[in-house]
Amino acid sequence: MERYRNYSDYLKGKYGEKVYKIPISLPVTCPNRDGLLSDKACIFCGSIGADYETKAVGLSITQQLNRSMAHVGPKYKAKKFIAYFLNFTNTYAPLDRFRAWMEEAMNHPDVVGIDISTRPDCIHEAYLDILKELSEKYGKDVTIELGLQSSNVHTLSILNRCHTVPEFIDAALRIGRYGFGLCIHIIADLPWDDRLDVIESAKLISVLPVTEVKLHSLYIVKGTKLAQMYEKGEVSLLPMDEYLERVALFLAYMRPDIVPQRIVGRASGNNTLSVNGGSPWWEVKDRIEKLLEERNITQGCLCNYLDGRAVRKFVKNS
Repeated sequence: MERYRNYSDYLKGKYGEKVYKIPISLPVTCPNRDGLLSDKACIFCGSIGADYETKAVGLSITQQLNRSMAHVGPKYKAKKFIAYFLNFTNTYAPLDRFRAWMEEAMNHPDVVGIDISTRPDCIHEAYLDILKELSEKYGKDVTIELGLQSSNVHTLSILNRCHTVPEFIDAALRIGRYGFGLCIHIIADLPWDDRLDVIESAKLISVLPVTEVKLHSLYIVKGTKLAQMYEKGEVSLLPMDEYLERVALFLAYMRPDIVPQRIVGRASGNNTLSVNGGSPWWEVKDRIEKLLEERNITQGCLCNYLDGRAVRKFVKNS
């Protein structure tokens, strides 16, 4: 029995065959790095963003796609791919450059869709209009990934996110009006959050037009503000058992149709001081699934708080 929706199966059902995501690196930065909002970045964000291969620097989008497809296509038996714009804030660019990048990716014959990682305060109709136009022109799907991390405004301030929950809600609603996929990033074991915060995050994304979610633990990237805090003893990571409990809670309260792209993250050991408590990602995943089985938890089993819960008894066939 599957306890939560499987992303690989979801893609296969949607496209009729195996689909693999190909990370793409663009020459972009972030308003939280270049001085517009802050020059310090989020405390967990490293100098190369999401730890994507620096070998991609200088290569065109087509070259990056072709290189990765030649490697992962035979390995994973995939012939169709999603171009995943991964690093930093991929809608933080002049409109003409943004259009050219998105069109180059969508024009690739083996790309079925694009996936764009960005921030809530970098969502504007001008960019969404471009994506809608190109999506219809090339018949390719669009998913936008927003980093929320926490629904607790005090935690967001500690993380130096430089946005709060209202900006996230505004961005999610705007994306939803265009009919794009919407994936939300959540760090489930932030030490400044408690389990109620995790439940609140699950509820928040469940009332918005969210289609996918990514969960991962807080890991320490070398050279970051968080790494400095960690080495000085100013912050301690929660035990992995607590991460397992929080993921189980999150899944239980999350809307059952949302697709978890992942329930545990992975990062290069060469670039981190700590990740997943030192356990391999697949081991953490297995432990989560064992916990779900032991507790008889399925995705959405506690998602009973929507649609006027208190007055359903007065409504026929409720």
